[in-house]
Amino acid sequence: MSAAVIVSCEEEIKHRGRTPLVSVGKEFLYVEDVERFCSANPPAVDSAKYVDEFINRWIEEALFYNVALRNVPSSNKIDKLVEGYRRSLVLNIYQDGLVEQHLHNDIIDEEVQAFYKANSSMFEVEEPIMMGLFLRVRKNAPKLSSLRKWYKSRAIEDLEKLDKYSLADGAQYEYFAETWQRVSDIAAKTPISEADLLQRLSRSAAVELNDKEYIYFISVDSLISKGGLKPVELVEGDIRNLLANTKKVNFIKEKKRALFDEAMEKGAIKYYSK
Repeated sequence: MSAAVIVSCEEEIKHRGRTPLVSVGKEFLYVEDVERFCSANPPAVDSAKYVDEFINRWIEEALFYNVALRNVPSSNKIDKLVEGYRRSLVLNIYQDGLVEQHLHNDIIDEEVQAFYKANSSMFEVEEPIMMGLFLRVRKNAPKLSSLRKWYKSRAIEDLEKLDKYSLADGAQYEYFAETWQRVSDIAAKTPISEADLLQRLSRSAAVELNDKEYIYFISVDSLISKGGLKPVELVEGDIRNLLANTKKVNFIKEKKRALFDEAMEKGAIKYYSK
């Protein structure tokens, strides 16, 4: 057998068909590694520089690792850590597989409502929130009388007029009828404080304000003061996740207990001292 064939076989075994790019000691970085990295993290600009930086980081890491190996005197601690990590990894993968295969994780609406009612103190509003409309226009804006009518209305045609108006005249317009906003965030866009805005909204669902340059129109559909309860639709996702996690924990506990009881019955558990 020729030397070329021997070298070829050794390279095939050593690199498993991969193309070496750079080596540090017995560690190799392959062309395929760089290609995978660039595919997962495409460079924004200057791909050649991006690749060079990746290769240099790999070399630095490999050199530092080799120095670390020479300066860590005992491998027993590392072996124990690795075994502990492996044990946790195996358990987690098996546990996730069990849950996916056997546990019905769908949470029905009745469960959500029951949890919401039984744990209402968990869902108290920490600061006032609201749903409604915010509009800011210049004092010399056209059609002010129409705006005063439209911002109080929830008729589709009036909302469409507001939307078109804001685009045409550069007004600041926000319609948040399906998402909750903090009152403090709305107040920050006006010349008055959150407390003043809350007081005005408690007296009227529509508020008009002004300063030297602008007129502000605010109307509220729903308002929840501090200490009130968040609506269930706002916290439904969190409740479903919490209930699903609780089901998962209880399911795994039951599985572990069943295994324990079965092992005790078969005499597979032996206590040598207690």
